[in-house]
Amino acid sequence: MKQFVPLAVLAVFLTSSIAGAQTGTLEDRVKALEAKSEKSGGAATGTGVNAYFDDGLRFKTSDNTFAGRIGALAIFHYTNNATFDDADGYNDSFTTKQTGIEVEARLWEAFSGYVRPQFFGGGSSLFLGWVQFDKWDFLKVRVGLFKEPYSQELIEDVRWMDMPENSLLSLTVPGRDLGAMIFGSPDGGIFHYWLGVFNGNGVAGDNNSDKDIAIRIQVKPGAKMESDIIKHLSFALHYTRGIAGRNSGAPFEFRAPASGTVFHFGPNVFESDEDRTRFGAELVWIWGPLSVKGEFSYLKSKHDMPDGSLDPFRVSSYMGEIGFWVLGSTRLNNKRPSIKKPLFKDGGFGDVQIVGRYSAIRLDDTFEEEAGWVGSRAAQEVAFGLNYYPNDYVRVSVMYVYYRYDHEDTREFFTANGQVIDNESVFVFRGQIDF
Repeated sequence: MKQFVPLAVLAVFLTSSIAGAQTGTLEDRVKALEAKSEKSGGAATGTGVNAYFDDGLRFKTSDNTFAGRIGALAIFHYTNNATFDDADGYNDSFTTKQTGIEVEARLWEAFSGYVRPQFFGGGSSLFLGWVQFDKWDFLKVRVGLFKEPYSQELIEDVRWMDMPENSLLSLTVPGRDLGAMIFGSPDGGIFHYWLGVFNGNGVAGDNNSDKDIAIRIQVKPGAKMESDIIKHLSFALHYTRGIAGRNSGAPFEFRAPASGTVFHFGPNVFESDEDRTRFGAELVWIWGPLSVKGEFSYLKSKHDMPDGSLDPFRVSSYMGEIGFWVLGSTRLNNKRPSIKKPLFKDGGFGDVQIVGRYSAIRLDDTFEEEAGWVGSRAAQEVAFGLNYYPNDYVRVSVMYVYYRYDHEDTREFFTANGQVIDNESVFVFRGQIDF
């Protein structure tokens, strides 16, 4: 029984301490707690934190020293090739376009961080992630893994793409890369600039000490006007230049985005360790439910060929797109759509966006002439899409794509079943939810 004596003494001590701390009436103790809460900014200790839902679950302290957001997304596709079948090497299938979460934090209204992992069968990876100084609108600094500032189509988040799959122009532009960038708007919204330095090899790491530079300049002439007619009209120029890593092969894979068809291919008997330059221009006009977009991109890269020559490879691509919201909703560049009449709210239906697009790519083909490549040296795309948004956070889409490939002379290529591929039709279906 002796071992219980210290415990009994401790219990008596704690009981008397608690009783002593709670002297006074219940009303007196409540008033004391309220006074303590008011002194500490709405919380018993520290700074009060508000939690609410607005485009994700958000947190914010009462003194604005911290703000945070947690969101998630799930996007699934079903692709049907209406031209070829299993015997040709084409399978209709469900695929995961992207699933992931995103976490944002902002400290002292001057520093922020963003992390977005993506999940797939058997693993995960970092899709985007950076730290940023953004105290001022005219000068912001970002370091991490993010998209290079080139091409509005690729800058758009996968959630906000007007169609489930990108155009042929997307093949020629850079994507995500590790680097550092300064950007901002010195005049409050009319003029915008981006200047970045990147590894130049995307998310695969780096294989040389040379770095790519990327420059983007955008003008929004009506940014400060009240009229919606030109308020969201923008023009942009963009440029990249760098040194490709040795033995990195072709500057990109010649693969149709919707069908996966590789339309130009051959042996990598050359080295890509020389200059690689891109130049592009774009126009975007959004007026209420109407959107008009156009882009041009030109790429030039030099390659060491088997005969010892240093030959340039050139490719040009362009796209034009028009979209319209049937019931008057709208979506600005790289933003969540704003659905005027959401489903299940005041008798709303949601909204349907109708989108049409044309794109093309043409190769000035060093690879065919010097390295023995085969297949098409030009491709065209005609696409139509319908996006149904019951509300701002849910999307169901269907897209029809028609590809036509150049097959003149010896440029024919074939399916596994021996059919000549000079065109194909593809349907893409998307189901998406995000917040």
